[in-house]
Amino acid sequence: MTLSSSELPPSAQELLRDLSPEDRGLVLQMAQILRVPRGKVLVHQGEPADCVYFVLRGKFEVLRDRSRVLAEIGPGEPIGEIAFFAGLTRTADVTATRDSDVMSLDRDAYAELSRRVPAFTQAILRSFGRRLAAATSTAPALAPRAPGTIGICQAGATPMPERLVRQLCAALGQSGHAAPIGFRDLPADRDPSQSAAVSDWLAMRERAQGRLLLITGEGNADWDRTALSQCDFLLLIGAADEGHAGPVALGALETFALPLFRQEHVSLLLWRESQSDPIRETANWLGPRAPHLHHHLALDNPGDLARLVRFLNGTALGAVFGGGGALGAGHIGVLRALFDAGAVFDLFGGTSIGSSIAIEMARNPVMAGKLDVFEEFFLKRRSLSKLNIPLYSVFDHSHFDTELRVEFGKNRLEDLPLNAFAVATSLSTNEIVVLRQGLCWQAVRASAAIPAVLPPFVTETGDVLVDGAIIDNVPTAVMRQLKPGPNIAVILSPDEDWRVRSAYENLPSRRRLAGQIVLRRHSATDFPKIMEVVGRAMMVTSSRTLRQPAHPDDLLLMPPSVPGMGLLDWKSVRAQEAAAYEFTLRRLDAAGGLAGLLAGPAPKDPNE
Repeated sequence: MTLSSSELPPSAQELLRDLSPEDRGLVLQMAQILRVPRGKVLVHQGEPADCVYFVLRGKFEVLRDRSRVLAEIGPGEPIGEIAFFAGLTRTADVTATRDSDVMSLDRDAYAELSRRVPAFTQAILRSFGRRLAAATSTAPALAPRAPGTIGICQAGATPMPERLVRQLCAALGQSGHAAPIGFRDLPADRDPSQSAAVSDWLAMRERAQGRLLLITGEGNADWDRTALSQCDFLLLIGAADEGHAGPVALGALETFALPLFRQEHVSLLLWRESQSDPIRETANWLGPRAPHLHHHLALDNPGDLARLVRFLNGTALGAVFGGGGALGAGHIGVLRALFDAGAVFDLFGGTSIGSSIAIEMARNPVMAGKLDVFEEFFLKRRSLSKLNIPLYSVFDHSHFDTELRVEFGKNRLEDLPLNAFAVATSLSTNEIVVLRQGLCWQAVRASAAIPAVLPPFVTETGDVLVDGAIIDNVPTAVMRQLKPGPNIAVILSPDEDWRVRSAYENLPSRRRLAGQIVLRRHSATDFPKIMEVVGRAMMVTSSRTLRQPAHPDDLLLMPPSVPGMGLLDWKSVRAQEAAAYEFTLRRLDAAGGLAGLLAGPAPKDPNE
């Protein structure tokens, strides 16, 4: 492929701007112009660096070990320059994320151009300098961020409702975060089947208007394919009721589009006519698509559309709840104060008792009656108070499981109105497990399976799951992997450092212990018991979280505990909820309201 100087895109003209027409012609004569279709790997990690590339149009991702995204490279930027000039092998893969064109120079061509066109070498050095000025010695994986150009695509067999598309375009346009463009906006002199011409036109629109929302399904298949090839993010839109009859097959455009995008760059929106229509059988949509996130939207509920827009704009608010047994009533107090201040949460997650709060909030995101349900479940129904023969666990899991089934019924995580996750620890793989699909009661059961207190939860595939607090009691990192934007994390901890007055030598023998149990003789200086030790052990990662520097997107709240309250003190949950509520009100007041609280670290509570 060859180009003349007049055919160069703006990015290449910037690179060669100081060259004479003759020198430009020589550069183009000695360089190779390569067309790189979306999804093609241009540079492979570990291969010899025998040429250097310059992006003329399109976009690329730099991936380490085929999965960790290190950077994005756009028009006017070099690819592979460090390995090329240092004589090293390639340190990462570079894959086209849009249909792209690059200019390639091998070593002989670069040496000859350096000799004959010194100004070209200076132009190259300027390009490298801009890259190096923005680089760091180590390149961490990119955190999720608000998507760039978004493409919307019909999922399944039902066309996207025109009013939904109009409302989405209007909402994103009003927020100043995306300009909608469809086939009808394409100038008459641009052929939608010509990717390069459309890419240049869209690049001009991006520079002029910022982020774009590219609309498909308007009757031109060439535009649909070309447009989606130029997007950074894919939003699939399907009619929820299609899933009621069984797995939903991929549509033709979906089949084309999905291989173009990494999983974290795909979301699924399932719409239904009315908020009163039940959400069910979402799993029939997720299987063949495996979106990073899915969203439920009722056409008669403006709040659902507003939530989707917050996710697309990178401003969705997350709530993360740590473990802590009966102290979990503090989560409800914090939430009550935040709701009173106007907080609207978009995604919930948690560990152990925090997972039950997260799932309940995603199921019914209002505060009325939440403490009553909590107290009824743990205190009145004694869901986690019946002892067991201590072969598999201290407490009777069958009673706990029965009560969880009664509480959550057949509700599934993927069918909840809002997204939620629970965190467990796999003893099979020694890894954290993030539960986002399946029965709600099973997710809570796995996340709260405190070793020795309850038996592990064993999945259908034989995975042995226990309490997520063993690895991460406050899973803010999981939340940040799911979305960009602000998060509020609530950390629970007993009110004081743990010190005991009992000497180790006083730990009773088996015979003396049996006598104490029979005679019911207990002392305030008794040696720590199983439940106390295990419960405190589960809180270790909470303390570690507090000692680490907070992520700039995370607000950590640690409400005080009722003095002397233990992790199984269900009789004190109302007092704990009230203490957390008052604590959060003071934080809000000191920060000047919710916006101030989210904007920066809250001042220290004078009553702590």
